[in-house]
Amino acid sequence: MFKRPVFKRFQPHPRLPKEQIATTVKEVLPKIRQASDFGQVLDAVLDIPNEYIDNKLLKLVNTYPKADVAQLETILTKQYITRTAYASSAVGAGAAIPGAGTGVALGLTAGELATYALQTTTYILAVSRLHGFRPADREKRRTLILSSLLGEEGARIVSDQLGLRSLSWARSSLKNLSSPTISQVNKALMKYASKKLAHRSAGRIAGRLIPFGIGAGVGYLSGKAVAKRTVAGVQAALGQIRNLSAQEFMVELAPVINIESQIKASAGQ
Repeated sequence: MFKRPVFKRFQPHPRLPKEQIATTVKEVLPKIRQASDFGQVLDAVLDIPNEYIDNKLLKLVNTYPKADVAQLETILTKQYITRTAYASSAVGAGAAIPGAGTGVALGLTAGELATYALQTTTYILAVSRLHGFRPADREKRRTLILSSLLGEEGARIVSDQLGLRSLSWARSSLKNLSSPTISQVNKALMKYASKKLAHRSAGRIAGRLIPFGIGAGVGYLSGKAVAKRTVAGVQAALGQIRNLSAQEFMVELAPVINIESQIKASAGQ
């Protein structure tokens, strides 16, 4: 029987099986909950597999097949801001329970912090993927996530470190940054993040009440503000979104997903 050859560009790359992806993500959550400082939270989220991000985007494309990548980015952003705001309001509500005290607030926050950290990292890496960047290297991921969390100031720090005139450093530099340069940039970002933490929290316990270690207090509006700062940070770092349809983006995802199973699933609908 004649077997149609697969064009080289679309041959799948080695990828983690679904079970391993799920296991890895589950292992990340307890690490975040047990983290005693911002650096440990950041180290934990760096372990989120790229395949997890790709599968999230695949579901998004299947839900909105007629959208372009700019519209997909807008949808992701709205979902992220809404979820973060409500997660933050849940922590605020727990802290406000009469007689509950800080213990209940911290208990709620440990779980909410893990959820928020996972959502935030997924959002940053998913938007980066829509822009055409898929940083597999841990330190490049660290740079992108840290820069985004710090808002436009994060993009400004990276641009200054790299001697760029534009804030959109990722588009021109992310793929080509050397290890020593990445290390230098990350030190500058962590130094700035640590200063913000020192000003905004009094020790580790108070720090746990701040989403992802950086931001204002608890509650719906503060959660929304924290999310919007992250959105501004990732958009500043990545610049203008490219002109690409959802179907063209699917073709780009083909090497890292099981495209044949997706075609069969579509045909069966």
